[in-house]
Amino acid sequence: MDMVRKEKAGKSVMAFVRKFEKHGPRLPGSEEEQKAADALVKEIKLQTGADAKKEEFVIHPNSGVGAIPYLGYLSYVALAFYFLTFVEALDAAFGIIALVLMTCMWVFAVSHVFRYRTWFDFLFKKSKSNNVVAELPARSGRHEYTIIYSGHIDTSWNWNLAAYGNPAKMIPLIAAGIVSTLTFAVFTYIKVFAGFHLEDYSIMVIAPAICGVFFFPLCIFLSHKKEKASPGAMDNLTGIGLALETFKYYKENPSALPDNVRIVFAGMGSEEAGLRGSFAYVKEHFGKEGDDMLIPEKTYVVNIDSIADEGFFEVVQGDIWQTTRFDKEMCDMAFDAMTEAGLSPKRIYNPIGGCDSTPFHKKGIKTVTLAAQNPVATKYYHTFNDVSARFDESVVADGFEVILRFTDKIIASRKGA
Repeated sequence: MDMVRKEKAGKSVMAFVRKFEKHGPRLPGSEEEQKAADALVKEIKLQTGADAKKEEFVIHPNSGVGAIPYLGYLSYVALAFYFLTFVEALDAAFGIIALVLMTCMWVFAVSHVFRYRTWFDFLFKKSKSNNVVAELPARSGRHEYTIIYSGHIDTSWNWNLAAYGNPAKMIPLIAAGIVSTLTFAVFTYIKVFAGFHLEDYSIMVIAPAICGVFFFPLCIFLSHKKEKASPGAMDNLTGIGLALETFKYYKENPSALPDNVRIVFAGMGSEEAGLRGSFAYVKEHFGKEGDDMLIPEKTYVVNIDSIADEGFFEVVQGDIWQTTRFDKEMCDMAFDAMTEAGLSPKRIYNPIGGCDSTPFHKKGIKTVTLAAQNPVATKYYHTFNDVSARFDESVVADGFEVILRFTDKIIASRKGA
């Protein structure tokens, strides 16, 4: 690849990251996220001359990962009711209350925190978010396939356990909290259905009390305060910046593309609130008469999420929690593109949460997520330490090269189809 063009792209992306970093944290559904979307529309026009549009959707931002502290508090309430069952007159009623609370907590946790469902969204305050979309039509005037470059606009709540403590201990502490709530839920069932006649209550008291100690990491896991949230330089201004830089490159170099391919920039809102933006995008464009944006075998989604850590380029092949495994051909092409760029990529499955490729994959759209992020817990992932000063423009320049090489492979695969 032309090194001058590559270095220029790296500088351009980092300039974009620093510029939008000044907007501060952009929590899902927040006023700051809305302002950033408006600014992105203007930036696309400024850099490329293309007209971008916003696609608005409704979300309930705290109904997913943002609800984790509430689940910790709810577990303590259930624990209080559980211990009240040892007062003879309150035994049956309070035991049932504890059982119901823990059952509801686990149904919610599995459906919303782990699986990103919307069943109980009505319990949370709603807000509005936006996707930002721009198109580069095929030169022939008629496209045969579409390549979408996507990243997410919003940022995460501050993960206190990583920002203020030892990041290596965060996952074990949260795992202990999850296991403790599940263990305590089992004890509530035992107490209600068998515990009334047990003579030795020692284990029925000691074990739940120990569980209660580990509810605390859940309560303090994240902060909802805007001023403490992540500014999202890595996650994911790098993804948005690279998607825009790629869009701009093909706008300025039309001969780099066949005349039958359409290029799309897609800035997704509210990814951190359970992939709400990408789900909204799929709902808006898939399977609607007259809308050919998302058609299996004719649409390719290159999702870019966190390109900042040198030596950690990765092909994200799927989301474990979402039970998704992305298109093998796309994963292989992405891996080869990274290798040919002189990097030493890894293939990984996202161990927690999810990425914006998942909603597309669920509809049969070819997709993969590209990342360059240390996969272990760090002080900068989802914390106020995610700032541009900590990484170098050479990493995003490598990311730009990977994306262009990957695009060439997608084009070649179409020619061989």
